[in-house]
Amino acid sequence: MRLVFLAALAKTLHEVTIGLDLAEQLTDAGVASHFVVNPYNEDQLRTARTPYTLVQPELGENVREVVHRVVKEFRADAVVLVDYLAHWMTFKVGYRTDPWFVEDLGLPVIPLDLYDLENTSRRVEILGTTMEVDDNLLRMPVQLLPVPMNRPQVTASGRGLPFRANRTIEPLTENARRETRRALGLPDGARLLMVPTLPWQQLMQVHAAPPTRELAGRLPRLLAHHLARLPRDTHFLLTGPLFDGFAEGLPAERIHHRPEYTAGEYHRLLGSSDAVFSFHLPSYALERAVSADVPGLLGVNNHPVDGTADMERLGAALPGGLTGRVRDWLADYPGPLPDFHMWPLRWNEVLRPLLSANPFTDTLRRAELLDEHSLVDGLEGILYDEAERDRLAAARAGYRDTMNALPETAQTFTEAARRLGLGD
Repeated sequence: MRLVFLAALAKTLHEVTIGLDLAEQLTDAGVASHFVVNPYNEDQLRTARTPYTLVQPELGENVREVVHRVVKEFRADAVVLVDYLAHWMTFKVGYRTDPWFVEDLGLPVIPLDLYDLENTSRRVEILGTTMEVDDNLLRMPVQLLPVPMNRPQVTASGRGLPFRANRTIEPLTENARRETRRALGLPDGARLLMVPTLPWQQLMQVHAAPPTRELAGRLPRLLAHHLARLPRDTHFLLTGPLFDGFAEGLPAERIHHRPEYTAGEYHRLLGSSDAVFSFHLPSYALERAVSADVPGLLGVNNHPVDGTADMERLGAALPGGLTGRVRDWLADYPGPLPDFHMWPLRWNEVLRPLLSANPFTDTLRRAELLDEHSLVDGLEGILYDEAERDRLAAARAGYRDTMNALPETAQTFTEAARRLGLGD
């Protein structure tokens, strides 16, 4: 079988990594793959020695002709959408064309659904504007659900088939970990906290609607204050853009900034860290931390704040109340502060249901970003508290056992192909 993988989303490694992982798992079953990707991801394909074609938004509607040519020349049997939602968003917003030109190629379409959209919501925020993702997915015979973050069991209609992603990611050897930390200039005995950010989050400071721009610019200043309270031997590995708040609020001698990296370098940095702190989902780092065996903390804001009354209610609701720094930050915030799971966007209607009753959440700590005491205590716990680190290590091991119990990915893909009427 021959597959064309469409993964044209730019400025992130996440989707292409998942697609490549799936393609590699299918190689032994005789499946050949060709990828259509943004130039940002070219190194991933070159390193994997997988054939690819580059596209970028400047093509506009002409991207259809490129994909049609690739499908014809590669003699594809099916098209795989690496992240249904990202496919819709990339072509509708980036290329300004109908994403569903793929249904006119005369081939079966197999979507990967990273958000279990059948059981969550299709309402998302794009550049600060709420939009509804097209419902084509609900009419497709089958979807593949990468685990993690999806639940590892079949749910609802049964159209979604979970499969294990991240097969190629494992804990670093002690030698590799030691060499990577030495290359970072990390002192002996220091604890290293990875704090990932993404290029598109920085773009939101300029290109999004005003409320989203404010959140994109202001939250790092508050988080830098929280992080600065961690013990003095805590160092910070900042992967991605260095936001102003981090640069100004954290000790320069304890910042290790890596603005660019290959997928392999990213995995080595992750595996060399003592813990990961992410404040947006889906988190490339938190997902891979399960396989890399690194503890993580997810910070979200479940509390919209619009005025003094909301602030007082929030202070009464949080276990430690509101600290003076958080109160000052909220008082200075222009307009209402939204609740959010995908900083600086919201995506609550998709991500809250995805996390509910999901065993992936047992592998990490969670904290409210406005609860300074709980957030700092949680980060200190996953960095320094051996009992807490052991507890989370056991949870990650249990989750990996659950993933390993899933059918072989080639078997799951064969079932998906059968539902689409594809033979060997």
